[in-house]
Amino acid sequence: MTCEWFGECGSCRLPLEYDNQFKVKQARFFEALEGIALPEAQLFSSPAAHFRNRAEFRIWRENAGGIALAMYRQGGKGVLPISRCPITQRRFDEMLPELLAHLADSPLVEAKLFELDFLSSSDGRDMVLTLIYHRPLPEGWHAAAEALAERFGVSVIGRAKRVKEVIGRDWIEERVDLEDRTWCYKQVEGGFTQPNGAINRAMIGWVLDQAQPGGDLLELYCGNGNFTLPLSTRFKKTVAIEINKTALAAARENAERNGVAERIFFARMGAEEFARAMAKERRFNRLRDLDLETLSFEAAFVDPPRSGLDETSLALVAQMERIYYISCSPESLARDLRALAATHRVRALALFDQFPYTYHLESGVVLERIAS
Repeated sequence: MTCEWFGECGSCRLPLEYDNQFKVKQARFFEALEGIALPEAQLFSSPAAHFRNRAEFRIWRENAGGIALAMYRQGGKGVLPISRCPITQRRFDEMLPELLAHLADSPLVEAKLFELDFLSSSDGRDMVLTLIYHRPLPEGWHAAAEALAERFGVSVIGRAKRVKEVIGRDWIEERVDLEDRTWCYKQVEGGFTQPNGAINRAMIGWVLDQAQPGGDLLELYCGNGNFTLPLSTRFKKTVAIEINKTALAAARENAERNGVAERIFFARMGAEEFARAMAKERRFNRLRDLDLETLSFEAAFVDPPRSGLDETSLALVAQMERIYYISCSPESLARDLRALAATHRVRALALFDQFPYTYHLESGVVLERIAS
């Protein structure tokens, strides 16, 4: 990657050439999982540049009146102003110098601007810029932001305390080509999305390759349906649960947009509640349209937060013949695999470099129940 500030900017906390840093991360992963029987890992590397489809930047004001993006220096030693960021989506990176100049020349937009965020489709055709302020949006802000949106061909959102003003729309459409079809996802500004489009496609594709068709699937933490939609084509019925209201609304809409809504039952609930429903300890109105008696869950898919699976989730997935697990933390993955070792073994393993130039590494495992 060619970057004027590479090795100095703290955003890339592992400032090695790409191949070398990926090897460092692999070694750290296997060290964290030492003692666990693992098959040979499939490796999925990232593009070395222009891989991030979303990011957040603080604003730095120059003495000469211009503005830049404020990054911490390596080791946290002060602030480093930058005007480009080659790890971000190409269109955003290329527009940055002109965008920063435009912001500096627009007093109604620039005054008290604290943070600039972006969310983009992988191909850059669809983009939302979010401008975050420490004071109320002034009179005339909307017209100035409309001029910004028109000039750069983007949607613009202004955020201040208890205020969200939208020019255009507050979401983008991401397209993911898998096998013989294109999946279209509504990704809402402020919601969770996988930031690396190429690696996201690789993760979904790997899980699809591993999935054994048949039976019913239980998915915990379904988010906006990123994995849910393609996986639903492998199973008779998919039950996907998610606690976040906004994410679940997007998942339902995405299922409708892609013609798989009839294959999936979405429920806003946590793993503990669903476990109680499966055990017939409690009836939930949210599950009134789902006949649990007719379902045969053979597999579970989980993509949990960095903390991994809680005790209830572990007990729930341990009932399944197969578990498909995407992890963003080798440490919590190691803990969960050890907890499942009495009932399951790891059949497949993959490593996904979602965040190049950092120590973070995503992984995927497939677990099979041990024959009794």
